[in-house]
Amino acid sequence: MGNIQEKSFVCEKKFFDDRNFPRGFQRSGDFTRTQAQILENLGVALKALHEGSRAPENEEEQHFVATCRGQEKPETDVEKAWAAYLGSLRRKQIYFTASSAAVADAGSDSIDTDD
Repeated sequence: MGNIQEKSFVCEKKFFDDRNFPRGFQRSGDFTRTQAQILENLGVALKALHEGSRAPENEEEQHFVATCRGQEKPETDVEKAWAAYLGSLRRKQIYFTASSAAVADAGSDSIDTDD
């Protein structure tokens, strides 16, 4: 996290995504410790830049926005952490299971006891 400018991605709030990561980023198993710290500390600013509700204030933030738009590849730790976050959101799927009694097939595997 040491390779970002001091005034880049300034935000005062911690970022939590309780909907997708109810146990937090570190406990999710989807991120390294460094990525989890970046998301917690800078996630509010990253999300605002990604959504366009905040304008980039310097070159590093402009490159981040270009990365979000797919114009650049993630290079910095911050960009890689955000890419991992977005990738993790795409992978999150809800799996449904249906439990019901097994229905016997009327094929040759059935046992006929009338003989």
